[in-house]
Amino acid sequence: MVIVDNSRVHCLEVQCCDCPNMMSPDIQMFQHRFFPASFNRPKTVFTFRVLDYFLLDNLECGTLTLNYYSKLR
Repeated sequence: MVIVDNSRVHCLEVQCCDCPNMMSPDIQMFQHRFFPASFNRPKTVFTFRVLDYFLLDNLECGTLTLNYYSKLR
């Protein structure tokens, strides 16, 4: 899974719980403060922290999404 945080972009092995009566993977991601890029089978997530920093950077400096992502890489 690709995890985008304000420190950098990480590629890590992540296993969601698929136990009976467990919530769907996207809800599990939200519980861990990750925002999934897709809701069906998330392969990329953004931390809430990076989203907060991006919003601040975008509002103050007008930074475009692609430019912000390039800074993290």
